[in-house]
Amino acid sequence: MNYTLEQARILTGLTQVEMAKKMGMSEKTYIQYEKYRRIFRMDQAFKFVENVDVPMNTIIFFAGQLQNFRSQSEMSICV
Repeated sequence: MNYTLEQARILTGLTQVEMAKKMGMSEKTYIQYEKYRRIFRMDQAFKFVENVDVPMNTIIFFAGQLQNFRSQSEMSICV
C-alpha cells in the first residue's frame, strides 16, 4: 500500500505543527509539501522518513505519483 505524505504523518500520530518542527520548517512551508505544491529534496525526504514509521518506497513524494496512484485505484474499483 502507498501512502500520501499526509497519511504517513497521520499514521505516526504527528500533527502538521509537530512535523514542521521536526523537519525544521514553518507549518506553512510543511503544508505546501503535504499538498504537493513543493517537492522535498532528497535530504528532506530522508528526514521525513526518519520521523514517520513508514518505509520510503511506500510514500508518495511527487504529485505525478499521486495522480498515477489514483488512476490505479480507480481502475481496480472498475474491475
